[in-house]
Amino acid sequence: MFSKEVQIEAVTMYLQGIPPYKIRKKFGIKGTDTIRNWVTNIKELGIYGLNNASQSKTNYQYSFKIKVIKWRLEHKASLPVTAKKFHIRTPATIWQWERALESGRLKSNKKRRKKIMTKQEDNKIKKLEEENELLRIKVAYLEKLEALAQEKKKLQTKTKR
Repeated sequence: MFSKEVQIEAVTMYLQGIPPYKIRKKFGIKGTDTIRNWVTNIKELGIYGLNNASQSKTNYQYSFKIKVIKWRLEHKASLPVTAKKFHIRTPATIWQWERALESGRLKSNKKRRKKIMTKQEDNKIKKLEEENELLRIKVAYLEKLEALAQEKKKLQTKTKR
């Protein structure tokens, strides 16, 4: 992944007429298509077209997806035009949303699991469950002990009479 600054500098150099192989060599870019994709994305989407190195995946809200699909259908717009209007990096994303909506797989965020539980979180929950079980046992033991103590006290008061 390349930072936005590197992408902007590479695109600027490309537009100034510097050969792609020199740009690739300077920044350690493996393929020429990478630079061409950056150029296309900047031309079509502006700064939104660049990949953010710290952001690997964009999560869109359900309402936004519906808004995009509705707009596209109402305006009979192409996928690239719709993607450009809504600053969506990949037009195929909209196509996937439409297929998911048609098949009933596009769900609102409330119905989706917010995040996948990490192993560390899973271990923490197991530890808390074990601790909870131990506390239940201790409470039951103390209740039984108290009941026995009260029973013993009753027996002592009966024998004294």
